[in-house]
Amino acid sequence: MTKKKNEKKVAVVAPKKVEYINLFNTTYYFWRFWIKEILKTGKISKSRFVKDEIGYTGKIAVDKPEVDRSKQVLAEYQKKNPDTVTMWN
Repeated sequence: MTKKKNEKKVAVVAPKKVEYINLFNTTYYFWRFWIKEILKTGKISKSRFVKDEIGYTGKIAVDKPEVDRSKQVLAEYQKKNPDTVTMWN
């Protein structure tokens, strides 16, 4: 028998495809400096900024299972900091 025949074949498992859901409109400036950190402290692991075609505006997108939790995290932040500028709508 050759060595190749004795080797076990390992099936390659494809990574799970992440389905992002757009939550709120915002600007890249707010995303880069504040919103990303707010979501990280709320333990939202998969989030990203989806840019519009023109300008520096876009949407906050999170993984489908984390939609409700991320809405809670952002609402809690607004509740605790009522005097700050509205960074998303």
